[in-house]
Amino acid sequence: MSSWALIGAVLSRDLRAEWRRRETVLTIVLFALLTVLTFVFSFDPARHPRELVLPGTLWTAFFFAGMLGLNRSAARDQADGVLTGIAMSPADRGWLYVAKIISHFVFMAVGETVVLLLSIVWYDLRSEHLTGMFFLVLLLGTIGFLAVGNVFVVIGQKSRLQEVMLPVLLLPVLSPLILGLVEATAIILASGPRGDLISWLQLIIAFDILFLGVGFLLYGQTLED
Repeated sequence: MSSWALIGAVLSRDLRAEWRRRETVLTIVLFALLTVLTFVFSFDPARHPRELVLPGTLWTAFFFAGMLGLNRSAARDQADGVLTGIAMSPADRGWLYVAKIISHFVFMAVGETVVLLLSIVWYDLRSEHLTGMFFLVLLLGTIGFLAVGNVFVVIGQKSRLQEVMLPVLLLPVLSPLILGLVEATAIILASGPRGDLISWLQLIIAFDILFLGVGFLLYGQTLED
């Protein structure tokens, strides 16, 4: 089976399973909305500058909701015997990893879209904030999160503390990415000088490349251990 056929098969299976149960997307959307709503009540947008509150709010909502979504998806795969089937499959593990990233990216994109639409109302986001650079940072941040998360969620599923292990393993590794994303988003939303933006983008891109490469090479080993 070619790499593209493999990606298509895994993506089709994950989307059909999600369409039947609607667990992962609902988990991501609801938790992300609750997180943003908590920040709205804690930091009144009318009294706190948007660029100081919104970057941390968005990425906290996206990443914690994404962790719950990854756990839910992995638990479903475990119950359905998908992970065992993948481990016994002769398919290339690296491309299986890419396929899982793409399918989870679709789920997270739905949640991120809903949160952004409501943030337009709650935080008065306007077209000058939602620029191509903003969506580039959003894309790179989501890919970086999933590059690490899809490896660690498999490890977490083999522990008795499945729901707890993923954030414990993931958050320390994600610290450089979170810093870069919050700083880059704040610069974009401030609509001021962007001298440091390129440096933060370089950090984010380097993180993505490093962990995509590591994940591609090690995903099969995590399935088999």
